[in-house]
Amino acid sequence: MSVITVVKEKDLVRDIIIEKLQEKLPEHSWNAVSSRELEKQTTCTYQTDLLLVDIHANVDCKKIIEDCRSHSTRIAIWATEGDQNVLRDFFRYGLNGYFYNGMELSELIFAINSILQDQQYIHPKLSAVLLKDYVKLTSQEPERPKGILTEQEWKVLEELGKGLNNCSIAKELFISTRTVNNHVSSILKKLHVSDRTNAVIKAIKNKWITL
Repeated sequence: MSVITVVKEKDLVRDIIIEKLQEKLPEHSWNAVSSRELEKQTTCTYQTDLLLVDIHANVDCKKIIEDCRSHSTRIAIWATEGDQNVLRDFFRYGLNGYFYNGMELSELIFAINSILQDQQYIHPKLSAVLLKDYVKLTSQEPERPKGILTEQEWKVLEELGKGLNNCSIAKELFISTRTVNNHVSSILKKLHVSDRTNAVIKAIKNKWITL
């Protein structure tokens, strides 16, 4: 069982989210605290396995991140597409998760489970902003290790990095969409990532591809 704490100002939406999460993931213990309640619970961050923080909550997010890191607590932030500048700052921290404020319950459950399994989660709605930031930080020639992907899979991964969907990749590489689907599934499995966005980020971070 993991203890999960949500830092979000109290409202009906927050209460419904917590209720649904408790219903779908009853094996975990759930807490919801407002910014004022968090101030009174100074030990909250390191008594929690995962802390989900709404960046619009009236809290010092950077201090919370430092507290979580010093006590090995996983942390994810909730943001929107309009939080681009703030997101870039938080992305440099390399947090465990970047949630979209408005994501579906199924997405939220998948994200939480991924983080608890020590995988980083980035919602697709936020990935464009985060990928641009990675591109700025990595401009060297790709250095591809041997034996991880096939030559065709590297080509598909490059096209994924350009933001193309499977149909567009198929046209670009003159192969069938079904073949692209198979390549993408193989890439995710070989790179040990949960989705296309994290595959591209991992490849850029390791300087395997450049955009």
